[in-house]
Amino acid sequence: MNDYNVYNNSVIGATRNPVIPNPDEIDEDFAQGANQVLAHVAELARLVVGAHQSAAAIIVQGDWTSVRKVFSLSSRYAQWADYATPATGYGSHGWAIRHNQPIRLTQAELEAHPEWKNFGMEAGKHPPMRGWLAVPLVDSSGVNWGLLQLSDKYDGDFTAEDEAHIVRLAAMTRIALEALWQTRNLRKQMAGRDQPG
Repeated sequence: MNDYNVYNNSVIGATRNPVIPNPDEIDEDFAQGANQVLAHVAELARLVVGAHQSAAAIIVQGDWTSVRKVFSLSSRYAQWADYATPATGYGSHGWAIRHNQPIRLTQAELEAHPEWKNFGMEAGKHPPMRGWLAVPLVDSSGVNWGLLQLSDKYDGDFTAEDEAHIVRLAAMTRIALEALWQTRNLRKQMAGRDQPG
């Protein structure tokens, strides 16, 4: 029995962003590969830790207009299966990207945090949270490319062990995304050599 629903609340195909100014077929292949990685990671993170919600997102150089975000929700959140408002970097999400370190908060700590905005204009529409575990997706040069996050653990609050597992999963995600990016760049170089000069 599958107790999950994976869906996207953002762009699916290749889009203009700070590192892909003019998307082409090679960029589209990269985007589809990144979508697959994010979908698997979102689901795996939720199942490894035992949480009702998880999300994996790529935010290119802080550009929230091209955010690529995938959710995995248990059946407890079935009524939010069609929630599709793109993330904007408002409140705690934006802070998490700037903070660039793992974050583990109980619900009380989250609500007491100065960056907690209770979903802003999305209050009452966004799936509610119960505690928060967020780990940045940091590339090998230290640049933050996104976020892996969970909420509503099955039992109790998130633990240091949960955080350690998600830190490792974020590292594997980074490796997979960097490999896709390097493949994309090599294909671009090869395509450039094939152009008449």
